[in-house]
Amino acid sequence: MSNKRYNIRETEEKWRSAWQDRRCFEVTEDESKEKYYVLAMLPYPSGRIHVGHVRNYTLSDVVARFRKAQGYNVLNPMGWDALGLPAENAAMEHNIAPADWTNENIGQMKDQLISMGPLPCFCRQLWPKP
Repeated sequence: MSNKRYNIRETEEKWRSAWQDRRCFEVTEDESKEKYYVLAMLPYPSGRIHVGHVRNYTLSDVVARFRKAQGYNVLNPMGWDALGLPAENAAMEHNIAPADWTNENIGQMKDQLISMGPLPCFCRQLWPKP
């Protein structure tokens, strides 16, 4: 066994890049396969992600991968519940315009989700950085 320590940053970035380069999580439609739709609750962009987000999106990712491995044509979309009081109230508490607060949090949450690994590869596809 090697005495070399596991370098999480190096290893995680290596695999995120490989998955991105290979388009492993790109959505493609195959009419010959049965459709399967997985949807997790959309997060409120009123702050940073927390362990509850990680739990929900990991679970939906596992189901989507399982069904894809079974041969289904899987769609597992991601978005934001940016309408309504939670985001507006958080923005007002921080004395920031709701649109600015929401866009800033969406950017931060997206980056956090991308850092989680495979799940966020589709985030890059659906939400490229401006």
